[in-house]
Order: sequence, then structure tokens, then C-alpha cells
Amino acid sequence: MTERPVLRLLLPCPPRTAERAWGDYYFGHSLGEALERLGWQVRYSYRHRSVAARLRSLWERLRHPREIEIVLRGKRAWVPLPGKCAVMWLISQSSSVRPAELRRYAHVFVASPSFLRRIRSACHASLLPQCTDAGRFGPRTEPGSGRPIFVGNRRDGMPRDIVRAAIDSGFDVGVWGRGWDDLPEGHYAGLHIENRDLGAHYRAAGAVLNDHAEDMRRDGFVSNRVYDVLACATPLVTEDMDGLPQEAASRLFLYRSVDDVADTIRDALASEAGREAERVALARQILELHTFDQRAEAIVEIIENIVNMQARRQIAAPESPR
Repeated sequence: MTERPVLRLLLPCPPRTAERAWGDYYFGHSLGEALERLGWQVRYSYRHRSVAARLRSLWERLRHPREIEIVLRGKRAWVPLPGKCAVMWLISQSSSVRPAELRRYAHVFVASPSFLRRIRSACHASLLPQCTDAGRFGPRTEPGSGRPIFVGNRRDGMPRDIVRAAIDSGFDVGVWGRGWDDLPEGHYAGLHIENRDLGAHYRAAGAVLNDHAEDMRRDGFVSNRVYDVLACATPLVTEDMDGLPQEAASRLFLYRSVDDVADTIRDALASEAGREAERVALARQILELHTFDQRAEAIVEIIENIVNMQARRQIAAPESPR
């Protein structure tokens, strides 16, 4: 039996520090842990800031030529190494992806049905939506008693209009994240929630507010936060967009513009009474269909097909003349 190659996850973020870890760090490590549960050995590479660290990372990749690399695509492309098998999971940043980049990969997993249709002729590709971590997110057993909350950073190009619209409409929204120095008094809840504690905050909230970057919303890339909140059985307020999980369509509270935000939040908060059992049933369905374990199985199936195909080609190749 051929020995399994090691899988290397190429993440679009720096390694974790004592002060900060990116969302992509937790996403990548949740995927890595799911792959390890399937019996695969996993290594990680990161987007280092210093030249020396980037060179060390490149050397580490070069010295393991039999690894198969799994790229989580971020703002910038990872360049696959010559002769090394690589697959990509495109979970966002669709605006910066070009067909020439996609063709470098043995397979591309795409987290948007509509974007998959657009690029399918350019490469080998299949649908793989984002998901949740069943070890961190699970359904609450009674209605949340807290305020509506929003967890996310505000930065250039992503003003988070849903937060301003909610506060201007009189909702007592608690906000976590960076870039919120100008919030009215009483709304800023903190800089950061530890990933291990995020599920507890979602379960305690009256509702969770969510938005997407413009290209994610336009191209139908649904964020993992949607799956995380649904897995907690908490009402979710998010945009009406392509790609939302069909089984959750009737349990989402969707807005089309900031003008709809107030009424949508009001509906979400009012939905608490008598509907908890429905949300718990949906949460269990999300945990059956949309976790990193299911996504890892889909990735491994493709990788095993690639490995087997390469092995057959090697066997069929004529022996080189001596």
C-alpha cells in the first residue's frame, strides 16, 4: 500500500501571536484538525511579514516535495511549486482571482455556487461551501437573554453599515472588534472574543448581526459566521444574497439594504418566543451537513483520486532507456 503523502495547509494569514490571531488562522486549523481525524498528517505554512520568515517558509515547502498542498486563498495568491501537487479552497477574495491562477491547481474547491459556474470551464472545480466547527459551536437549550451583538473589525472598504443602522434605530447592540472608537457610549463591548468563547457569546445573544465584504456578497460567498451562528440556534440577521444554505432559508432574517435593517432585527428578536425548538432542529441539521469534518472528507476524496491517478500514470509510463 502506498504511503499517504503529508498535507500542507497554506494559510492566508500570519501565525498566531499572544496579541492576535486572524479568523483565517482558526479556519485553517479547524480544517487541519478535521483532516487529522481522518488519519492524515498535516503541516502549516503562513503569510509571514518578514523576508527572512518567508524564505524559511519557502525552504520548508521545498524540502518536502511529496507533500500535497491545500491553499486557502486570501488576498494574494500562493504560487504552487513546480512539480508539486496543489489544490485550492476559494472561500473569498473572488475579485482578485484570475483563470490563469486557477489552472495552476489540480483541483479548485469553490465556496459559491454562482462563482463555480463562472470558472468551471477554466479548471477542475467543485462546490465546497464554508462551514462551522462542531467542537466550538453547538445549539443552546433555551432562548438567549442578551442583546443583539456584532463581532467584526471595521476597516477601509468595509464600513459595517449594519451596525450604524441598528444603533441609529435604537437597538442596544454590543459590538466587538477593531476600528470602533467612535461608537456611542455603551455599545462597544470589547476588542476581541477568544475563539473558544465565541460560541457562548452567540448562544447568549438575542440575535447576531452579520454582513459580508462586497465581493463576497456579490459573488455568493457565504461566510463561516453564518454557519457558526445557525449551529448555535441563535437568530441571524444577514444580507439577502446568493449561496445561503437552502435548508436554513426560512430561518434566516434577511435584509436587502440598510433601510431594511431595523425591521429585520425587530423580526429576529420577536421570533424568540415559541420557536426555539425549530432553531435547535436547524442547528442539528447544520451540524450534520456543514462542518469541517464533512468538508475534510470532500477534500480528501479528491486528493485520493489525484494520488491514485498519479500512481497509475507512473506505473503506465515506459521505463527510461539506460
